[in-house]
Amino acid sequence: MNKVYVIGIGSGTEDYLLPIARREIDASDCLIGGKRALRLFQNLHKEEVLLEGNFEKVIPYLKREREKKKIALLVSGDPGLYSFLGAISRFLKREEYVVIPGISAVQIAFARIGEGWEDATIISLHGRKMNDLAVRVKESSNIFLFTDPSFPPEKIAAHLLKKGVENRRAVVMENLTYPNERILDTDLNHLTRMEGFGLCVMIIKKERE
Repeated sequence: MNKVYVIGIGSGTEDYLLPIARREIDASDCLIGGKRALRLFQNLHKEEVLLEGNFEKVIPYLKREREKKKIALLVSGDPGLYSFLGAISRFLKREEYVVIPGISAVQIAFARIGEGWEDATIISLHGRKMNDLAVRVKESSNIFLFTDPSFPPEKIAAHLLKKGVENRRAVVMENLTYPNERILDTDLNHLTRMEGFGLCVMIIKKERE
């Protein structure tokens, strides 16, 4: 019986796709993923299932079709970091799926600024509220943040300043690894006066006293 392959495809460009991920994708009959993920492999002319909204909608498809096809579920970055791996583990038995790691945006972002991230607190705002964000930023000197279109960097900066967060460096990274990559290294005060950010992540670090 075929297993479902949960494959991390990195940042979404070919340069950051691991060779083992490429091999398993090449060997698959069907690819499931978001628009950006599927676009990366459209030249393979595989059967595609567009993943939009609630992941649980594709569970019946996985259970029904995996007996006949090798299915690859494509996730950005690494499957172990804010992906659908948790849902897969609830709906499929452990022996029914294989996880292929990928290079995460966290790794790429800290590599860009030439700093380690072993002490970083990783937070995602995708579909979440910022209720405790200021508290967590105050508690950590090194924050990595997945932003949400509803809370772009300038609003995050304004929110943190309003909540009394001070002395923080803010690095905004937009379109990581793509030709239009943009990196802005500033502070919270200056960031509140900027706008127009697209797909981005942030690093918020406490400045040295």
